Amino acid sequence: MAFTRRDGRAGLSPPAATYYNEIRSAIGRDNMVQVGPLVETPGGDFVVTLTVRGEIKAQALATLLVRRRMFGDARLTVRVRTAGGQLVTPITRTLTPQQIAELYRKAFATNERFSFVRVRRIFGTTFVYPVFRAQVVQFFNDDLSDYYGNYNSVAAFTFRSVLRRRISGTTIQFSTVRRQRA
Repeated sequence: MAFTRRDGRAGLSPPAATYYNEIRSAIGRDNMVQVGPLVETPGGDFVVTLTVRGEIKAQALATLLVRRRMFGDARLTVRVRTAGGQLVTPITRTLTPQQIAELYRKAFATNERFSFVRVRRIFGTTFVYPVFRAQVVQFFNDDLSDYYGNYNSVAAFTFRSVLRRRISGTTIQFSTVRRQRA
């Protein structure tokens, strides 16, 4: 989603557009999830709607996603709807680490970038580790630090950008699968 001016010069992609492309490149890599367009409201805020097949999957996604993100004075809101059009609300009760891990399984079982999730206790603290495939996420983004203007990141870090990093006091540690050495 590049923004160009009439004189042919490229303009920098707004942060909301970058965030939208992160959502599309992470959450949208699932045949059960349709990422709608980035819509700018008359007040200058943004909305993106995810349409999800399966109510359990939809509620798991609604719970794990960062639902509101500020970019200066502009707010981007992520809405989750079922395939039937029903607006989905996140789970608000306290969740155990095992329940959070189960939400990852339900939300991402059909996502091609997701591998597995584990719960681990280290020095008395319990963490949830969603583990993603060793893939590069890349899209055009008017990034001046890249020769071709691309956004480049590993899948785990793209998911970390759009998902909650802490749920019910449990820290989420976004990870990448261990690659087998040749």
